[in-house]
Amino acid sequence: MKNYYGLIIAIENYHDNKNITPVKYAANDAEQFLESLIGLGCDRDKFEYLSDNLATKTAILQKLKEISRNAQKEDTVIFYYAGHGFYNNGKNQISCVDTFLKSLDSSTIDIVQVLSALEESKSKKIIGFLDCCHSGIHFSSEERSPVTGFSTDDLKYQYGNAEHLTIFASCKEDEKSQVDMKRNHGVWSYYLIKALSGNARGIYEKNLLFSDKLQSYLSEKTYHRVKTITTNKKNQTPVKFGKETAERFIVADLSTKFSEIELQKNVSEIKFEGAVIKGSEEGYVRNLSGYKSNHRVPKEIDDYRNNWIKSLSREEIASELDRISGLLKSRLNYKRKDIRPPLIEDGYGQLVTDQFDYVVGIEQSQTAAGEYILTRTIENFKSSDILNNPIFNDIFSDTFDTLTFYFKKINVEEIIDLIENVADEEYISVEYKNTDTSFCRIYLKDFNGHIEVSETSFSIILDDEQSPQNLVIECQRAYAAVTSKGFPQLLNDSKKTLSS
Repeated sequence: MKNYYGLIIAIENYHDNKNITPVKYAANDAEQFLESLIGLGCDRDKFEYLSDNLATKTAILQKLKEISRNAQKEDTVIFYYAGHGFYNNGKNQISCVDTFLKSLDSSTIDIVQVLSALEESKSKKIIGFLDCCHSGIHFSSEERSPVTGFSTDDLKYQYGNAEHLTIFASCKEDEKSQVDMKRNHGVWSYYLIKALSGNARGIYEKNLLFSDKLQSYLSEKTYHRVKTITTNKKNQTPVKFGKETAERFIVADLSTKFSEIELQKNVSEIKFEGAVIKGSEEGYVRNLSGYKSNHRVPKEIDDYRNNWIKSLSREEIASELDRISGLLKSRLNYKRKDIRPPLIEDGYGQLVTDQFDYVVGIEQSQTAAGEYILTRTIENFKSSDILNNPIFNDIFSDTFDTLTFYFKKINVEEIIDLIENVADEEYISVEYKNTDTSFCRIYLKDFNGHIEVSETSFSIILDDEQSPQNLVIECQRAYAAVTSKGFPQLLNDSKKTLSS
């Protein structure tokens, strides 16, 4: 993907800060979006990144001209924007860091001007990504909302016949683009980055990301996540518009990204029958089906509130078990006899199948009294072969972030000593309490997560949710990363130490 050019803009803090609120995590979104493109083989020098004070109106227009001048016929042009958008005097406008609310006409940039400048290039493919809201008069720091509407319909009209131009936008014009405070991202941008980073397994075709698959993924994941994290279950519906020469086109080629993964897909090297795969998500107690209008949101964290929250969640538990059993029947051809009658209790539910057990639980968050944690677990694997099944992994895509092995006894102190004797402390490090060496955390450079070891368990914990197979692959990658840096003794001794 060396033939990609682009302009990436992120504006969190505006000069007119009395009238225009900050845009949370816009810079984080833009930087990781850029990193995902570089990870696909894009040339960093062909991308301009403007954030906050660099993103003036003059600078943005100048960079647009440079990209239009440099992009050739075989190139793909990328435009990414995270900030506030406006619909003013019949025009769609993006804001600049020096935008002032009282002078929108002179201090913003007409989106038509942006896209027209890009179309003046020789490029035959232009892809825009807009993470900004499309309506609303009042907005808060949790919403990327403009002061006035940013009209999707108007853009559809103006660019309905535009050749080779496609725009992915974070929401419809009557909705707001939500921020995920737990993940430090805009909800839509978070999933866009996951898709471009190769972490949205099930949407790629022969390592290629097509426009239709990307849009379907963004729509499904964004809609579900926004419903989960907003107190009143708001809507956010991503949209795609523009004219394409075919029904679909290639957004990105992830062949290079996946080549490393393909080398590590031999799951049989590690026996996972005794492993537990886990993932969790947060939600507001007031959104539980059992919560009534006369109830009060808990303000304290204790066993009493925890048990009360569990009692409210029976419908969610039953619904989740019904959803999974339905998918197993429709997609993996499970029969009635293949799934035991579900066990449902307050805050707990379990499906037992011939290949694995699926457990879901809900309990009070230990950090926020008014929130609950929903945990999904796959355990008691009868065989690790199911981890290679693409349909199984698609059913549980983007669900799990923890893989745990249980042992009779682990010598944690021996593992700590092994790591501390390694010469390259910048590559591998260990954290533990001197007063309690029965537990430690291990960190590897460039590994998207960490390892936790106790006297009875060994866990790989990732920063992002994955499919079961991807979680296993990341586990193997952690070990491969250690050996590639010349630490085979650590692996060999750890295997002995972890023996049961």
